[in-house]
Amino acid sequence: MEDTTMMEGSQPLFQDKLFAIVPTTLLQDRIHQLAEDIAAGGGTVVPFDDSTGRIEKLNNIDFIISATTDFPDYYRALDLMKDVVKPTWVDACIQTGKSKNPRAFSPDPALFMSDVIVCCGDIPEGDQEAIAGGVLAMGGQFSALLTKMVTHLIALDMDEDKCQMAVRKHLPLKIVLPHWFDDCLKVGRRINERPYLLPDPEITRIEKAGPIPPTKTSPDIRDATNPEPKEDPYPTTPPAHLEQARKLKAFEGKKVKLGEDLPINSRLKGTITDLIKTSGGDVTTNINEASIYVCSFRDGDDYIKASQARKDVGSLGWLYYLITHDTWTNPMRRMLHYPRPREGVPGFSNYKISISSYTGEARVYLENLIKATGAEFTKTFKQDNTHLIAAHKNSEKCDAAQEWNVKVLNHLWLEDSYAKCKQHAETDPRYTYFPLRTNMGEILGSTEIDRDAVERRFFPKSRKPKAVTAVAQSVGVPGSSSALGRAHSDNVGRGSPLVEKTSRRTKTVEDVATPVTARHIDGKENRTPGSRGAKDRATAKLHESAGDIAQFEKEMKRKGGVVYGGRRHKEEEAADKSKKKARDSTSSKRSIDEVEADDASTEDEAMDEPAKKNKKARKQKLTPIKYRILVSKDERWTGNPDRESKDKARLREIGLFVMDDYKKADLLCAPKVVRTKKFVAAIASGPTLISSAFIDYALRHNKIPAPEKFPIEGKKDFEKSFDINVDEGIARAKQNKHRLLKDWVIFCTQGVSGGFDTYNEIIQANGGRCQMWKGRTTTLNATKRKIDTQPQEVSQNLQEDEGDILYLISDPKKSEFPLWKSFRELAVKHDMKARIVKTEWVLFVAMAQYVHWDAEWELNEEVVNAMNE
Repeated sequence: MEDTTMMEGSQPLFQDKLFAIVPTTLLQDRIHQLAEDIAAGGGTVVPFDDSTGRIEKLNNIDFIISATTDFPDYYRALDLMKDVVKPTWVDACIQTGKSKNPRAFSPDPALFMSDVIVCCGDIPEGDQEAIAGGVLAMGGQFSALLTKMVTHLIALDMDEDKCQMAVRKHLPLKIVLPHWFDDCLKVGRRINERPYLLPDPEITRIEKAGPIPPTKTSPDIRDATNPEPKEDPYPTTPPAHLEQARKLKAFEGKKVKLGEDLPINSRLKGTITDLIKTSGGDVTTNINEASIYVCSFRDGDDYIKASQARKDVGSLGWLYYLITHDTWTNPMRRMLHYPRPREGVPGFSNYKISISSYTGEARVYLENLIKATGAEFTKTFKQDNTHLIAAHKNSEKCDAAQEWNVKVLNHLWLEDSYAKCKQHAETDPRYTYFPLRTNMGEILGSTEIDRDAVERRFFPKSRKPKAVTAVAQSVGVPGSSSALGRAHSDNVGRGSPLVEKTSRRTKTVEDVATPVTARHIDGKENRTPGSRGAKDRATAKLHESAGDIAQFEKEMKRKGGVVYGGRRHKEEEAADKSKKKARDSTSSKRSIDEVEADDASTEDEAMDEPAKKNKKARKQKLTPIKYRILVSKDERWTGNPDRESKDKARLREIGLFVMDDYKKADLLCAPKVVRTKKFVAAIASGPTLISSAFIDYALRHNKIPAPEKFPIEGKKDFEKSFDINVDEGIARAKQNKHRLLKDWVIFCTQGVSGGFDTYNEIIQANGGRCQMWKGRTTTLNATKRKIDTQPQEVSQNLQEDEGDILYLISDPKKSEFPLWKSFRELAVKHDMKARIVKTEWVLFVAMAQYVHWDAEWELNEEVVNAMNE
């Protein structure tokens, strides 16, 4: 949480503190202003050595001011427990007259909410607390009040009071839906706010399939797209307004060794040598003399010696970057600035990877990154590809991938696997998630090479870690993301920017039992000899960050992120453990979702509200879930998310859990029997059908009525219209247990009425698999079905299954004729019979819960032509 330490009396804010200002990317005027502000606050600025680019007497420095982590002493500063903060930290301290939490101003790219100050509008209290915990854990700040410092106001509607105030006072902030924050957490990056901006957010008004705006080249991949550039390096002249800020000479006083594996001829080698010498450096053939080693691959004696000695080791692309920009950058900051593994990433040699919706430098970067992993890159996407890396899923390639069963992942899977030189799980939701209306190319290249993973694999060297360093790094040193990686790893993948960056940690937050005293900037706390350094800094950071990280870790475990509900009181979590065991024994196989729903539905007190109630007055533990309800075609909450949230919370308090998972529904609620996607898919669970009056009664009387007293309406009319006995269908569903269409592969055309996704979910709910059919040759793994392999209770509902029929769901339209022809050819090829059917066939099977065939459902060219005559 934010440090609110007050300065006593007239004591200067930065008294007796030593500062270093890293000038890279800062204008000279800004540097002078910072120096003056620090001096006015009683601090001292230690001169920065432009000739070497290093910080003098780093051990004595208290704060390092830098806009980025791209300076040579960054990781050494972390090892020494130094606070690395952005220039805005100085401004914020002076404005408030207090020392601000350095972690909230860290330039570490892993803390992707740095520079973000969030305030919440009229959204549920539990959601506010979840958002606050996540923002703080990701390096941002949370404000209960709307102030001029707020950068993001999270709200559901512009009619809210805080939104109206922001508009009236012309506050320079962005008003976004809570879905923006949730999606940021899901991908582990700060994504563009554009699709979530109120009053007219794209995600609510533009169809998913609509074109997604192209993105500009990500700044993280500029001049970093090729590990072995073909053109000669050429230094650029900085703009006039940056002239004074570009004093750092990349090769000043340094010796460079060029590796033997570099693809350069004698002419180019001479050009590079001249440029290095012109910049004040030299070229050597002795690795022991060199301070920089440039090579192509992570092997060889020179690579190992240079790496173990902590010299700068980079690729030819990195060397070109230094020459072009005449400024130092960490070679591990960008993927292709660091030498490649000669054998690639283990397992990737078996892959054929293509990309979708990336253009220009982004496409070149991904092409070279794929090759660096050892996989085969294909410009053309074909059915023998194993993976498709996409910026979004609205493309023909993504449609074809679904048809061909090719894995579609975002680029974070590729980057994280390369960063650790270890393949990450393709099923991790972080890699399969594509935020609506967002182009993932906007965050391309934001992953760094994992220093520890590279060291363990390519140049291991035994060394004993320091316990103090281990503790501090595990709780969130500025610029390090160890603790965040631990808190977030189960949700965003171990290769995320929130991954532990150092192996020197040995303890987690829970392991530290020593009482911790917060470090005050006035320097008046009692100290033992030698305590001024690492020990105090480590314990202070543990004190500052442990609560935020623990809260965020808990919130991220809940399904759906932080948009849908709050958290429990800590007192409630500790209480009634014996009741939990009893509840679990009486509840039938409670799912993970239900346990998480208990957390999600309990509201806590407001963060900034003083305690007004004693423990006896607080809400007791939630009632165990008695019924899980899926609601379909009930319009009570349409366009009113606030009422929906409150009603669902009330229902949960009495034991009714309203959810959208049709596979776990006990009760299926609707005004009448309908054929919506939700309703038909949920039938496979064998739920009790109830009318909407059931919910009305529960909300009005605050108790659960008997479901049988609220039977669903319209059963007789439905049975008459569709020749389906609803009660018998429910009984069969209980026998089938989602296995009616097990081992079935059913094809469906893209333009079918109702949409492919509707029939895909219905078929999946019954255990089958649905594939989109576009008439292309596809890899078909469906075979003739054997009824005798099904359990007896299911087999009796499959008596009419002919086993060798291949189904295609389509519409009676002439435009579908070409698809039918190629589908018949496909069926013949696999010794099966093609049957092209109306949507009525699958709806009947799913509602009646047995396989049945009627000739009136069949489609062919003659039938369609006759309809149009």
